[in-house]
Amino acid sequence: MTRPLREEVAETARETVPFLLIVLVWTVVTLALYGIFLATKPGNVDYDAWVHASVFAVPMVGFLGHTLRQVLKARAG
Repeated sequence: MTRPLREEVAETARETVPFLLIVLVWTVVTLALYGIFLATKPGNVDYDAWVHASVFAVPMVGFLGHTLRQVLKARAG
């Protein structure tokens, strides 16, 4: 038997809102780390693009791991 639309919408919102908040937190953390990286960079040093990208790599591993966990949870449920 299928559930009523109201229950489906409520459950989707319950699962989506925390995920969106975590995405927001990861974005803020990533930008804060990049800001610290830029603020502490010596003025006479010019980094290549890969160095700038590596600043985002570590937080993105956590973010992508969380995204994968949510996708797997949604598929299983």
